[in-house]
Amino acid sequence: MIIIASALIPILVTILLGYAIKRSNMLSQDFWSSTESLTYYILTPSLLISILANRPLSQLPWVSFISAVVITVLVSAIIIIVYQSLFKTFSSSTFTSVFQGGVRFNTFVALVLVSSLYGDEGLSYAALAATAMIILINILCVSVFSISMGNEGIKILSVLKQIAKNPLILGAGSGILLNLSGVGLHPILVDSLDLFGRAAFPLGLMLVGAALSFKGISLHYKPILISSIVQFIIKPVCAVGVVLVFKIDPVPAMVLIIFMCVPTAPSAYILARKLGGDAAAMASIITSQTLIGFVSIPLIIFWASEFIG
Repeated sequence: MIIIASALIPILVTILLGYAIKRSNMLSQDFWSSTESLTYYILTPSLLISILANRPLSQLPWVSFISAVVITVLVSAIIIIVYQSLFKTFSSSTFTSVFQGGVRFNTFVALVLVSSLYGDEGLSYAALAATAMIILINILCVSVFSISMGNEGIKILSVLKQIAKNPLILGAGSGILLNLSGVGLHPILVDSLDLFGRAAFPLGLMLVGAALSFKGISLHYKPILISSIVQFIIKPVCAVGVVLVFKIDPVPAMVLIIFMCVPTAPSAYILARKLGGDAAAMASIITSQTLIGFVSIPLIIFWASEFIG
C-alpha cells in the first residue's frame, strides 16, 4: 500500500499544480489549448511509438489480454445501459454523460501510474490496453450519443474516421507496425522519442488539473454516484474476475486493473459539448471522479493484488 501511495502522490501533486496555475491566471488560455494539442497530437503518440517499436511484442499474451480489456469494458457499458433502460433515472443528455463517466478512462493517469509501478514492461501492456480501449470506447460513446440524442448525422463512417485520425491510435499503430514488420527504430531514435514522449506525463497531468471545475457538483450527485459506482467498483471487480478466468500473468493483469480503476477522461467534456450531451454534468463527473480516484485507486490496486499476486 505504501508503494502504491508513493506512486500516486506525485501524480496528485502535479494535478493540483495544474489546477492552481490555471486558477491563478498566471498563464493564458492559449497556453492550455496549445499544451493540450502538443500533448495529444505529438508527445503521447511519440511515447507510444517508442514503447512499441522495438519490444518483443510477439511474446505478449495478445489474445487473452485484449479479450480481457474488451470484455470488461463491454460489461460495464451494458450495465449502465440496462440500468437506464429499467429505471429511466436520467434524461437522454445526462445519460450520455453517465455513460462516458462509466466507460472512459484517463490515459495520462493510467500511463503514469503503470510507469511508476511496473516500469517499461508495464508500459508495453499499457500501450496495448490504451489502443484497444480507445477504439472500443469511441465506438461505444459515439453510438450511445447517436441513439440517445437522435443525432442522425452521426454515421458509422464518421465514427471510423474519428478512430482512424485519433493520434494515440496512430502512434500505437505505427509502433506496432514498425515492430511486426521487423523494421523497428534505431536505439537513438527510440531514446529520443521516449524522452520527448515522457514530457506528456507532467503536462498531461497538469491539463487534468486545469480542467477541474467544482461549480455545480452538488446539482449532479446522481450522475456522479452512478458513474462512479461503475468506474470504481463494477469495472475493477469485473476486471479481476476476467483476468483470473483467462489466467493472465500478474504484471499485465495489474496493468489492466489500473486502466479499469482510473477516473474518466477530461476529453469526455469536449464530446459532451460537441454532440449535445449534458456538459455541466460531465464536468462534475470528471472533477468528482478525479478526486475520488486518489482514495479509491490505492485501495483497488491493493485489493486486486491480493487475488492476482
